[in-house]
Amino acid sequence: MSSVSFNDLHHSSHWPDLAGVPPWDYTLGGGGRDLIDRVITESGATHMLEIGCFLCASARRWLSNHPNLKLVGIDPWDDGLIDQVARYIGRPNLTRKYPAPATQQQMLADITKNGPYATALANVVEFKDRFAPVRGLSPDKLYELKDKGFEPDIVYIDCDKKPDELEVSHKLWPNAHITGDDWHWNRAHGYPMRTVVNEFAKKHGFTVEADWATWILKR
Repeated sequence: MSSVSFNDLHHSSHWPDLAGVPPWDYTLGGGGRDLIDRVITESGATHMLEIGCFLCASARRWLSNHPNLKLVGIDPWDDGLIDQVARYIGRPNLTRKYPAPATQQQMLADITKNGPYATALANVVEFKDRFAPVRGLSPDKLYELKDKGFEPDIVYIDCDKKPDELEVSHKLWPNAHITGDDWHWNRAHGYPMRTVVNEFAKKHGFTVEADWATWILKR
């Protein structure tokens, strides 16, 4: 069912003209993503859902490392992403990928000119046959994907630091491996994603494995 519904989602997705749109393979640093690669490999996953794609750097990683994987990515890709990138300029802990100030400014200029959506898709255009972008917000889009018959083997959460996506993903796809980012985000506020994940794990009988920014729930 997932293969059919993925093809439907892919067919209905809109890919803009990407001629002249430079890709920016930019990540905030993350770390620990080999945990996700391990889950994909060991589970034999063929379909993955990523909630919160930003510029699709992590999506590019999953698709590059796993040639049999098909990925649905949810993100609004609205102009708020431009403001987000602007806030990262000049912050060394967030700009390891492109440390030169001039390169950071060029990245911001390109995203402003071409838009977040085109820039993100330019980063995964070589995997166009295996990536289906879905513009919008979760958890509403999660229900839509379920209604359309999409059944992910893995759900990767990288969006708001709230329990909504965890609860809805588990309700809709109880057999999916649930994973995510932001484990080490915001020490000043007590690492809020850790609280969300740990409380969910306790409630539903999971254990948590984490490495740097990445976490996975284990049965």
